[in-house]
Amino acid sequence: MAQMPGGDRNKKRQEEEEEVKKSFVHLPYDLTEHCLAITPRRHYPNLSLASKSFRRILRSPELYQRRSTLGVTEPVLYASVGFPPSETPSWHTLHRDHFSLRLRKIASLPSRLLTAVAAVGTEMYVLGGSVGGNPTSDVNLIDCRFHTSRSLPRMKRARSRAVAGAIDGKVYVIGWCRKKSDDWVEVFDVKTQAWRDMPAVLPRAHWEGQFIFVLDPSATCLVFDPSVGALVEWDDGGELMSLWQASSCVVDDKLYTIDTGRSLKYPIVVYDPKAKVKRWKPVYGVNLRRDLLPFDSWYDSKMANLGGKLLILVGNNPWPLFHYGRQDMWCVEIALERHGDDIWGRVESTMLVLTSHN
Repeated sequence: MAQMPGGDRNKKRQEEEEEVKKSFVHLPYDLTEHCLAITPRRHYPNLSLASKSFRRILRSPELYQRRSTLGVTEPVLYASVGFPPSETPSWHTLHRDHFSLRLRKIASLPSRLLTAVAAVGTEMYVLGGSVGGNPTSDVNLIDCRFHTSRSLPRMKRARSRAVAGAIDGKVYVIGWCRKKSDDWVEVFDVKTQAWRDMPAVLPRAHWEGQFIFVLDPSATCLVFDPSVGALVEWDDGGELMSLWQASSCVVDDKLYTIDTGRSLKYPIVVYDPKAKVKRWKPVYGVNLRRDLLPFDSWYDSKMANLGGKLLILVGNNPWPLFHYGRQDMWCVEIALERHGDDIWGRVESTMLVLTSHN
């Protein structure tokens, strides 16, 4: 029986791959670990297929310790994405491949609706959320190096749509439980692995250090100040509340959000809580028609800080709850620059990163 030409090519390719695998065996372990440590993480899935020794190194904590020592750590965006009412959320990572961006699903990680998330180093704390329409006190710890998850001690209160932040080795979760009292704020000590309550709202006029800002449903602006261990009212909450909405994030201690009404004539605005004059200012340079035209609406868009750049995940359908069929998700990547007292944005890419056919 004659062999097809394609069979010859496949056989030759397999032989070449076997030769490459054999050459890896002769590399010293320390040199192999060093080479893998300085390689971008996006190549790890393919490298794990090269040899058993590669897979063993890529699964070792020592590799990530060496990456940290060499200063080659990389920021990675994690997004919990779902298209209701038929699809439950799943964790994805934003993956850069040459000149494209894609959201890749991580099937091994559990996800819930309406959770709060705080990151500490290479770990993410996923707090509360909704299970069967009811708030939960469940807490999961995700190891982003190996995409594993384990349960932590539960919060004292069940919370859905809470706010979370990590400061100085402690994880704070705020609000969205049944009452605003001494248990409205809880803190989890990463070292002791234990929860404790924090005091309720207290007045305060002097501000310093790091804060967690809370957009409260009662139309007030609250700030958690770890230096006094209390949730306090922000003295200029009226200005902050005028434009702040759910699609927002912090970059270099400044709050960015989308101005859907274009009241300052630009789609993105910034608020500096440490400035002498506390007011919203436009992020210049980002043009709605030129840079952000593919989107009919910014309904339910989400902002994120990725290594100092501003990322916006946005769907092309303004009413996803009433939509059946194809649903696209786009990512807008914006570099930020400071010119004097002004912030300028430069759109580096606008790419389709995820498509759902539910």
